[in-house]
Amino acid sequence: MFDLIIAQEWDGIQLRLIIWATVIFIAWIGMAVACFVDMLSGVSTARAIGERVHSHRLRETFQKIKDYAGVMFPFMFIDIIGSLFTFYFLPFFQIVVSTGAIIIEGWSVLENKKRKKSHAALIPELAKEIIQCAREKDAEAIIETIQNLSHKKQE
Repeated sequence: MFDLIIAQEWDGIQLRLIIWATVIFIAWIGMAVACFVDMLSGVSTARAIGERVHSHRLRETFQKIKDYAGVMFPFMFIDIIGSLFTFYFLPFFQIVVSTGAIIIEGWSVLENKKRKKSHAALIPELAKEIIQCAREKDAEAIIETIQNLSHKKQE
């Protein structure tokens, strides 16, 4: 950027600032979208396995965005200082940190997907066991066991 300032190439400076602002905006939006996708995945998984969706869990999404922003914001200043040098042509730290956040949230979505599938696979087996019970008391015992396991997981 120093070279553009010294040469007084205002069009070049303007173009570079637009590119930088766009990259930084995309990085921040990408990080936030990844957090919301993880939240939706978590809500979907919770509903599929019969867990209650708490507002506390939903507030965690905003806390994660705040935490990621707390990391990205200081690095934005490093990128701004770096922009003054010719070799530093993109806001690298914003790209790296937002990519890291997206990878972490993507990993969480995959974990939710595995959790959803593992619990869903048990439902047909449990239903079959309940149907095959010879006595009503056997079915009630199986249902009670399922309820106890569900309550232990929620605690």
